[in-house]
Amino acid sequence: RPEGSGGSSSSAARGSARDSARAGRMLRLGASAMTRNKTRQRFGSLMLAASALRGWSLVSAPVAGARRQQEVPRGSTQARAYATGRGETARQISDFSTSELKRLLTERGVDFRDCLEKSELVQRLQQSLREGDPGGSSGEASTIASLTAPEQQTVRLFQSVAPSVAFITTLVVRQASPLSLRGIEVPAGSGSGFVWDTKGHVVTNYHVIQQAQKAQVAGIGEGDSASISSYDAVLVGAEPEKDIAVLKVNAPAKVLKPIVVGSSSDLLVGQSVFAIGNPFGLDHTLTQGLVSAVGREVQGVAGRPIKGCIQTDAAINPGNSG
Repeated sequence: RPEGSGGSSSSAARGSARDSARAGRMLRLGASAMTRNKTRQRFGSLMLAASALRGWSLVSAPVAGARRQQEVPRGSTQARAYATGRGETARQISDFSTSELKRLLTERGVDFRDCLEKSELVQRLQQSLREGDPGGSSGEASTIASLTAPEQQTVRLFQSVAPSVAFITTLVVRQASPLSLRGIEVPAGSGSGFVWDTKGHVVTNYHVIQQAQKAQVAGIGEGDSASISSYDAVLVGAEPEKDIAVLKVNAPAKVLKPIVVGSSSDLLVGQSVFAIGNPFGLDHTLTQGLVSAVGREVQGVAGRPIKGCIQTDAAINPGNSG
């Protein structure tokens, strides 16, 4: 070979190796960048999913003539949808839990005590949002107007009488342990009663409080805040032979709505009967039946018969007494 040709070949080889190494580094850098981008995308998706699971969503809200995005917690009435264009799934009212639905209805002042299923709670909240009436009074009025005449009478009867029906809980004091002198209050039972006057007298059956050492009255008055308030009651009178007892509560006058007392002397078999009470501890429960017979006789708790009783087929369960 000519002199010097070997040096030129080696220089070319070294240059080719450097180019190959540089190309390899660029490929590795490109692959690394692609990996980082995929990692960021994957991490961003995970963060978005975690944000959705925590119940935070993005909504558009007008502020000073412009629109901006803000975060609202789950449970807010605004948390119904995510901002468009982000690919997130909208969180509908039906996705809320039962407790969330009840909390939202309570915040808006909407009565939901007649809702038995979650779907009914959803419908009640949707109706309130559509009407924009925090009290839900207009929606309730339109619902009542769509009912039949007998149904309207029953609904109005319940709404009128239920605030006067008391939920009575009885307590007894038990020894905390065989070796302790400390006593603790233990629930003994429950029953019903009704407000007699604005002085706080509540009438119930004697057997409801017969074995009790303490009693509490709740469920009286109108509105959610009034119906969940509880008041200590004291026994001021009793007639065991007639199975009647009178309690007195120190409750505000605004929650004491005396019941309208009727007459049982002219009842006829076949007339309607409505029983409002707290069977099995379920407050403000309504059942319906008929006057099956009059002038019946039952054995009282004192051992003597009680005459002039009314027989009915309306459902009466433990807790309705009073």
